[in-house]
Amino acid sequence: MKENKQSGAAPEQNGVEESTKGFPVVTEQDEANAASFEMKKRNPDGSWVAATPVHVTDGGAEPAAEEQSSAQEPETAAEAEPAEAVPEEPVKEPESAAPEAAEPEEEPEDEPEEEVSKEGTQRKKSKGKRIAAVVAGAAAVVVIGFSAYVYSYGGIFPGVRVADSYKLSGMTQEEAQSYIAGEVQNGIFDKEIKLTGKDLGTDSEKEYTIKVSDVAEAVDGATSAQQAYLIGREGNYFQRVGTVLNSMFSGWDVSLNVTVKDGTIAAKVDEIAADLTYDPVQPSWQVDKEKAELQVDTGKQGLGFDKEKAVSDLTAKVQAVDLEDYTIETYAVDQEKPDAKAIAEDVNCDPQNATVDKSDGKTVLEAVDGVKVEESAISSAIGDATEQTYTIPVELTEAKIKKADLEPVLFRDTLASATTYYNGGQASRTTNLRLAANACDGTILNPGEEFSYNDIVGERTAARGYRSAIIFQDGQEVEGLGGGVCQPSSTIYMATLRADLEVTERYNHQFQVTYTPVSQDAAVAWGSKDFKFVNDTDYPIKLDISVGGGTLTVRIIGTKTVDKEVSLYAKTYASGKYKHATLYKTVTVNGESTTNKENSSSYLLK
Repeated sequence: MKENKQSGAAPEQNGVEESTKGFPVVTEQDEANAASFEMKKRNPDGSWVAATPVHVTDGGAEPAAEEQSSAQEPETAAEAEPAEAVPEEPVKEPESAAPEAAEPEEEPEDEPEEEVSKEGTQRKKSKGKRIAAVVAGAAAVVVIGFSAYVYSYGGIFPGVRVADSYKLSGMTQEEAQSYIAGEVQNGIFDKEIKLTGKDLGTDSEKEYTIKVSDVAEAVDGATSAQQAYLIGREGNYFQRVGTVLNSMFSGWDVSLNVTVKDGTIAAKVDEIAADLTYDPVQPSWQVDKEKAELQVDTGKQGLGFDKEKAVSDLTAKVQAVDLEDYTIETYAVDQEKPDAKAIAEDVNCDPQNATVDKSDGKTVLEAVDGVKVEESAISSAIGDATEQTYTIPVELTEAKIKKADLEPVLFRDTLASATTYYNGGQASRTTNLRLAANACDGTILNPGEEFSYNDIVGERTAARGYRSAIIFQDGQEVEGLGGGVCQPSSTIYMATLRADLEVTERYNHQFQVTYTPVSQDAAVAWGSKDFKFVNDTDYPIKLDISVGGGTLTVRIIGTKTVDKEVSLYAKTYASGKYKHATLYKTVTVNGESTTNKENSSSYLLK
């Protein structure tokens, strides 16, 4: 009878031949890997049971040593010594099973696919677990080793650097401090920060540089070295390991702290501002007399930047050794808008004849034509001032006397003169009189200008040489500083009356004085009473005053345009303790006379 050859698994499952006794045949080469398979054999009834591997020898197949436990790890099973092989007697099948044995054995490939798939999956899972265990073990070794490195390494960890390019890896804290204070500082101080600022008016860029050595004093090597050494040495285990890994693979830049020299960056910013920025050009205007038009220029924007912010930003950059380019944020500075009212007030004027330069009394200045333009016309033309220039028509009035007309007749004639007398024996009064007269001598008035005696003479003080002399005060004659200064003012008044000039301010004395005719005096007092007149002629005039020998003479010099005669007379009357006087002036020009009241005066009777 033919024997059944069974195997605990289909050939494609275990990859070995079947033995003649239903056991899987295991070669010596397979023995080492026997534990990697779960071997089974099929019973006659079709069920599967665990199979005992056998050795194939010259004497036949021998069963392998019995496994100690189905749960034993493969490594342990492989190391177990095989039991001594005992030859087995051939086993005869029971007769009752003979008929069944005679039946053809089912081919392994006819086994149910579900069981084959299940066994393959179990083997894969078992193998995956072993691989995972190996990987986990290796990882544990790496973690333990790296942890030991993190907690025992004595230098600065790899990847730590300063200023982006200076590596501190492997240095001690002291070595890093020395390195930073030496080589790093020298390298940094030799670098520059580039600055750019845009001129918005020309749409162009300007470039500047600040050398670090010009503004920096020293690098704080101690602080940076300490910070570098603490990288990977702070926090819990995971924080420390993570920091070291980050430093090793990505690098870790430690900040530097640079001490800045006081005021140096502000000075550099001021230098840049002087070159880059400019003030706005304010609106301007002029009258083109040839074209009879007002020309208005609306001006130009200026350029500025926040210097305080720039100083702060650049100081922070130098301190942190941030050498990246810096952009100066410029902005436009608007000019004022043209003011139609201000322009009209400035250009509108009456014609002005040629004048003399009062600084030397000789140089003749050109005449100025009169201009007239309405404010509304200026405002309407300018509008919102979006254009650069505007033109507005004006009305011109030509001046009568041009420079060429004045030069040959300047101070040619004596318009009028007046003389008064004083007692030279009164020394203090004479001193005061002389000081005041000398102050007024040579005074020039161009056409339209006003003379003020107090403005010309000034305050009468002892420091300026004035003395105490008789003055009128509160209806009495008393000693007072500056007594006698009213005689030059009165003499000038007498001359202006005879020159037919316009008097704008005049006061009489409390008592009638003896050095002028009645009502032809001009009392003055600092801060209260002044004597003023206006040059209402078409030419400049000048005061020529002389003092000496008891006489005070005032001449008004100018240019005569007509033959004019002036005569004066007064009407007086007494009333109570006052004497009242009215002065009349008769002016005769080309034979025609005109008489007008000039002033009224009231004097206390003594």
